[in-house]
Amino acid sequence: MSWTSWEGVDDIACQNIEVTVVKDQDLFFVNAEMVEEMLLEKEDSLLGKSYRDMNIYLLEEFLDAHPNIGKAELHLTIDGVLCVDVSQRKPLVRVFEQEDSYYLDEEMMQFPLSEKYSARVLQVYWSEITDERRDLLASVMELVDQDEFLKAQITAIEFDTLNEIIVYPRVGDHKIILGEARDLTSKFEKLKIFYREGLEKTGWNRYSHINLKFKDQVVCTKR
Repeated sequence: MSWTSWEGVDDIACQNIEVTVVKDQDLFFVNAEMVEEMLLEKEDSLLGKSYRDMNIYLLEEFLDAHPNIGKAELHLTIDGVLCVDVSQRKPLVRVFEQEDSYYLDEEMMQFPLSEKYSARVLQVYWSEITDERRDLLASVMELVDQDEFLKAQITAIEFDTLNEIIVYPRVGDHKIILGEARDLTSKFEKLKIFYREGLEKTGWNRYSHINLKFKDQVVCTKR
């Protein structure tokens, strides 16, 4: 929070509220109207209230507690405007866990879906969340995010009961079996070479499974 220390600022009455929501990556979990409504639900009336009578820290903590808000900062102007700057939490993936579904952010922290907006992000399937799976997923996503081809092609990741990994492509009706989360860089490079030199010649729907588990091999199962 920033507090501008003009002389007598504590006695200035709030004349207006201006909310700015950063729409990074086209996120629309919250908007300015929602944030203002939240503030007015917390405080009966902010308009006309002096800065001295506002608990700015409490209002920031209240907004920060919203599951779709990453950070809220409030600051005051000498002409009586309460400025509210809000950043949204950025989902990295959407997880489907049995009957439940939720987002994970870039720190692999869990937060719930929104009734207002559904983010278009990579999907993850597993039976339950564990620390090991968070770490494995972070390793996979780090490689995917660094590669424009993989970002465009991979739409879903599945973890089986042994934590072996299967990924699903955007183009082509097949499963890509990575197996254990080892040598992932090498496995993805094999996949890209196979796509360029194999599937482009045989067709994207020739195989049902592309298995990259074995060293220096790509084992395919025909339909």
